[in-house]
Amino acid sequence: MNVLEKDRQLAEKIMGFAALCLRQARLEWLHGQLDEAERWAKEFLRCKRDLDELVRKKEEHDKLVQLVEVMKERGIDIAIVMRKGNE
Repeated sequence: MNVLEKDRQLAEKIMGFAALCLRQARLEWLHGQLDEAERWAKEFLRCKRDLDELVRKKEEHDKLVQLVEVMKERGIDIAIVMRKGNE
């Protein structure tokens, strides 16, 4: 899973719960409990959105790291840029 290291444990918990949601949705579907199956499916989709957000955060982080590397390669002192931004 492509998430920040600090988010890895949370992502794993979300994935585990998402798998449970799918199993429960299937069981409810097989037992003819369509409203309950739908509720579990919605919980799965909520987990999917949460995981997508963690992946998006990692992608944003990676872009910022890449930008800093490009700035360093061009001789731009990131500390000065950061100070200028805070003034």
